[in-house]
Amino acid sequence: MPYKDATARKEYYQKNKPTRKEYYKEYYQKNKLAKKEYNKEYEEENPWVWMTSKAKRRTNLFFNITSEYIKSIWPEDNKCPALGIELKRGKEKVIDSSPTIDRIIPELGYIKGNVQVVCALANRIMTSATPDQVIMVGEYFKKITKELENEKAF
Repeated sequence: MPYKDATARKEYYQKNKPTRKEYYKEYYQKNKLAKKEYNKEYEEENPWVWMTSKAKRRTNLFFNITSEYIKSIWPEDNKCPALGIELKRGKEKVIDSSPTIDRIIPELGYIKGNVQVVCALANRIMTSATPDQVIMVGEYFKKITKELENEKAF
């Protein structure tokens, strides 16, 4: 730092604010693509970091998980434990196979022991439904698709 004295340091930064602003603006423009590419590669290699920061942005929920914790509970076979789909992030958007953090008991928030990594499709299926309701919907869907298959056979 140019000055150890807080007042002098503040004056220095205020005096040089336009110069610094212009420098950072130029630096950003020169390195925009490289930074974007680096971030993309980093997020692909470390999806738990991205997932943790996204979950942290949600408000009014308890939160004590870290990217290391998400990494520790990540499925070893890289497949959704609920549906068996391989976890893959979409390009710039969430797709059915995108990994998501699911709160087992939603009211408890994002706390250790209450989250699991599942694909986006499984997470959407489980949203706002009890396990019994999910099973009921699944059985109903099986029934109607079987009926439609039988009608097509004739």
